[in-house]
Amino acid sequence: MTQLQFILAKHISFRTLQYCLIGVLLTACSYNKNPTVDPEALFAHEVVPLLESKCLSCHGREPDKIEGGLNLYDYQNLLSGGDTGKPSVTPGNPHESLIISAINREFEAYAMPPKVGDKLTPFEIEIIEKWIEGGAPWPDSTRIAKIVKDTTWSYGGRIKVSTSGGTSTVWDNRKYQKENLWAYYPLSKPSIPRTSDNQPSNPIDAFLIRARENAGIEVTETTSKTLLGRRATIDLTGLPPKPKELSDFLERTDPDSYANLIDRLLDSPHYGEQWGRHWLDVVRYADSGGFSNDYMRPSAWRYRDYVIRSFNEDKPYNQFVLEQIAGDEMDPDDPEKLIATGFLRMGPWEHTGMAVAAETRQYYLDDVTNIVGETFMGAPLSCAKCHDHKYDPIPTKDYYSIQAVFATTQFADREVDFLPIENIDKGTEELERIKMWLDKTSKESQRMVDKEEKATKKWYKEKGMAYLPKKQRRKLSDDLQPPRFLGLSFEDLGYRKVLSKRSQLLKRNSERFLSKAFSVYNGPLRVVNSGRPIPVPDDLDGPLPKSYILDGGSVYAPADSVGPGVLSIISSMQTHKNIDEQLPTPTIPTGFENRRLNFGKWLIDSRNPIFVRSIVNRVWQYHFGSGICETPNNFGATGGQPSHPELLDWLSNYFIDNNYSIKKLHKLIMTSEAYKMSSEHPDIDGVSEIDPDNKLLSHFNTRRLEAEEIKDAMLFLSGELNSKVGGFPVRPEINMEVALQPTQTMGSIAPAYQASRTPEERNRRSIYAEKFRNLIDPDLEVFNKPGTDLSCEKRSESTVTPQVFTMFNGNNTRNRSLALADKLAKQYEEDDKLIRQVINLIWCRDPTNQEMDKSLNYLAEMIAYHQENKPVPVSYPTSVKREMFEEMTGVPFEYEEELDIYKNYVPDLQPSDVDAKTRALSDLVAVLFNSNEFVYVY
Repeated sequence: MTQLQFILAKHISFRTLQYCLIGVLLTACSYNKNPTVDPEALFAHEVVPLLESKCLSCHGREPDKIEGGLNLYDYQNLLSGGDTGKPSVTPGNPHESLIISAINREFEAYAMPPKVGDKLTPFEIEIIEKWIEGGAPWPDSTRIAKIVKDTTWSYGGRIKVSTSGGTSTVWDNRKYQKENLWAYYPLSKPSIPRTSDNQPSNPIDAFLIRARENAGIEVTETTSKTLLGRRATIDLTGLPPKPKELSDFLERTDPDSYANLIDRLLDSPHYGEQWGRHWLDVVRYADSGGFSNDYMRPSAWRYRDYVIRSFNEDKPYNQFVLEQIAGDEMDPDDPEKLIATGFLRMGPWEHTGMAVAAETRQYYLDDVTNIVGETFMGAPLSCAKCHDHKYDPIPTKDYYSIQAVFATTQFADREVDFLPIENIDKGTEELERIKMWLDKTSKESQRMVDKEEKATKKWYKEKGMAYLPKKQRRKLSDDLQPPRFLGLSFEDLGYRKVLSKRSQLLKRNSERFLSKAFSVYNGPLRVVNSGRPIPVPDDLDGPLPKSYILDGGSVYAPADSVGPGVLSIISSMQTHKNIDEQLPTPTIPTGFENRRLNFGKWLIDSRNPIFVRSIVNRVWQYHFGSGICETPNNFGATGGQPSHPELLDWLSNYFIDNNYSIKKLHKLIMTSEAYKMSSEHPDIDGVSEIDPDNKLLSHFNTRRLEAEEIKDAMLFLSGELNSKVGGFPVRPEINMEVALQPTQTMGSIAPAYQASRTPEERNRRSIYAEKFRNLIDPDLEVFNKPGTDLSCEKRSESTVTPQVFTMFNGNNTRNRSLALADKLAKQYEEDDKLIRQVINLIWCRDPTNQEMDKSLNYLAEMIAYHQENKPVPVSYPTSVKREMFEEMTGVPFEYEEELDIYKNYVPDLQPSDVDAKTRALSDLVAVLFNSNEFVYVY
């Protein structure tokens, strides 16, 4: 049997053949670019490898399972079409070949592949037609081997690259479209283009001008100074400008006024809060672990504050990354670096007594491997978990080699003294509250114990036996022990579990105020339940964790062993380009120590192009709404192509040359004419026809404020925002129905969500709000705040009806509107001054005459309304009735949960606290908060 016959000896269905052809086409070359091609060479180089790698995985390895009667071992069977009775392939005539009809999806019942999302592209269909047109040759393995050996194959601009090695020679010999490997190529050093007009002062504009000239697109004018000041302030701080700061900027006429504004904003402590929030989106920051218990992570907040500090200090990005990957290996005595490694544990994770340790450990290793790829390299590595990557040159071996870097990484809540810069206000007060609840819960639990023991004593007395405490009687046989749970009702059993879960959660929460860091250490394998503290063990002796390639990604199917390594395609591409200064493949220690440090040094090396391109692209995206590559977490073949590759490389070199300073990168981008342009274009229809996604930036992309920006901006304008930086998580008010809904945990219900007691505590920036994985603030969720299970590379921006209801009727908007109205009503008596001031605050401009007239009329109408309609004072519940089923018996029971904070709660200003005019003004404020001019950045 020939090699090809052996490989294709498995029976492949007609449907499967279509799946195989997808792969052929993905690696095939362009028919249009190659008008003449040897069909045998096409078959040998393209069709055979893909039949091997794509088809046989579904049908080729089980000869007893033949679908559709189509047997690729038998060429004549392929020609006859198997069960269809019609030729699948008619050599020389693609239009009479059934396979062409199927991949063109002419008849849905026979459409191949069956999933619409997998359908072949027109280019892919052309490739199959080209092979059939050439006679659909089917040479034997000897002829195929000779063709492969004797012909140089660069069909369609594709190249072959080397890696650490795939699981098959077919994958190793696979070829890739050059453009799909753009991120792995070494950084180019493009020259700044010369433009036809006056050379712009900012190199960014030179690259964009050349691109627009080539496309025949004119740019719009520069935006107004007012809108530019607001745009820059919100971009860098996430807050609107203060009136005085904006007016000072508008009054200045010197050429450096805008650059000075940027410098001032970059020096603001709010800069780190805004850009730290972007980073936390990517790394999936949360204060809880998710899954069935959603246990709190008491000291995770210190990582959040580390991120904010790092941005405010303009820590060089390469150092910032290395600290998060290997801070404990860099300097185990530096608290900041130990806190930084919280990154390695940011993903959702839980291990309980009911879980299998090997599985939860493997879940972590898969998670950390992928997030390192997505965050720092724009490479979703999980695609190579079960098999060599289908589209990118990332073999499974690389995936598990990178995973081996973290094989010795173990979880720990490490002793790390609070830093002088860390904000630990209010810790004592909250800790005392938790202690009170622990004591109360303990006493209630003891009453259950006493009740059970009282019944047990009675049982022993009736049996004429001496009473024995529980610890002693457990050793006795069943006939000498009282019935289990004697004396307790079903209600008691259910409530006892409530108390047990409450105690467990309270103890975990009390650890927040200890000087611990959510961190890691290196040592032998240890999987500890996530509901308890994890200290570094005294004894670190033990077997070295071994790493294997896992067949199908299953921890129960270890194959070849692997050592710690890196992404091999990087050095391969540099060898391919034959550059002088190549990034060497490091030798990573195979012992316990310094695996992550050596991997991290490779990662942050200036010769690692994917690392630098990744962060530069992210910064660009947050300023313009879309990255130069529009998929920041995926620079691979299934991601986006860079719209301005030379500009991306030029900026990457600039970033390296400026010591990886993100602040300098901000300033360069924001002082470009592209950033300062108006969001309106005089020929928007014509421009959109040529450049519908505005990738050439002929005008500024309008964006809606993100969920937290909306909430924070209203707090800021109302004067209620507590602007302290950092500290323990706080609990803002959220929708009361959501807050009081029962939060299911494993076997019970968690205590209700209660907002922080005082406005000073709870009215902090949203980045400081306690982030539960299983409970999201609905006011934020409705405005597309992402979940925390997956890395968010770019927030979605939907427009849905619930947003209107939230902004018009939600308590948050209403409370902020009332607070702002009250503040202004105390400063101005005249209606026109009130309206002028409120519009100036919210819209950053004076109202027009028409806006003044409408606002005055609306205010008068609402004053009349509120004079007739008195508000009802708001009250907060001090308890909530819980109804649930006892886990083991299914019997329902009830209990009353006390809401202690609301017994001594200091509410925000309420309508009943102010007069009719103030309430009317608050209605006008709410209208303005709902306007596009407030909710959007232009």
